[in-house]
Amino acid sequence: MADVDALLIRLAQGVVKDADRGLPLATRLCRAAVEILGCDGGAITLAYTLVERVTLCVTDDTALAIEDTQDVLGQGPGADAFTTSSYVRLDLMPEDETPDPRWPLLESAELASFAPLVVHALPMGEGTGVIGVLTVYRRGRDADLDIAAGLLVAQVLAAALLADAPSQQQRGHGGWSERAEVHQATGMVVAQLGIPESDALALIRAHAYSHDQSVARTAQAITERTLTFSGSPDEEIETS
Repeated sequence: MADVDALLIRLAQGVVKDADRGLPLATRLCRAAVEILGCDGGAITLAYTLVERVTLCVTDDTALAIEDTQDVLGQGPGADAFTTSSYVRLDLMPEDETPDPRWPLLESAELASFAPLVVHALPMGEGTGVIGVLTVYRRGRDADLDIAAGLLVAQVLAAALLADAPSQQQRGHGGWSERAEVHQATGMVVAQLGIPESDALALIRAHAYSHDQSVARTAQAITERTLTFSGSPDEEIETS
């Protein structure tokens, strides 16, 4: 798996794809995650076990069935990943094989029709900060996943999706110079990738989160041109 900077480049390219068609940011992020992790499909669901649970996007009918079945039955790898803040795996095998004892109700006729496939549930965030679950699947048996890469992708997606929440700068609590620099950096990412400002800010926050630094510091790197999102997957992003 590529390092975090190469990952962010690929994620940025995924955000750009279909932006001109008005495809929601969550859908573009989910599709990019599926591609980066080498999977066949996936879904993003927030507040997985809570009453406000909402599936933001699914890539296909299989991903939709996996999410809907877990929602109706109240059990499955997604629910466990959300409540334990840990990676959870389900191997969905044909009807004549032993069902997973953790979630016997998941062996429904609808899901059985998709077997064999492996479902990977990845918490979006860490500890008490988990906001939802990125669920991806691969068709076939023993369809393993690079778990470390998957958890990193899920965490970066969480940071990007939280871009809808107001930042300290947007609330007026950051310094004037910091607010101006974040605004300038956002404009530069818009120019680099040709995407809406909200998408550009999402990528800036994802970068800040993945490098354990402030949005202001990432913005500074962009304005100083030591950080760009316009590279190729084989290029590294320079960071300050």
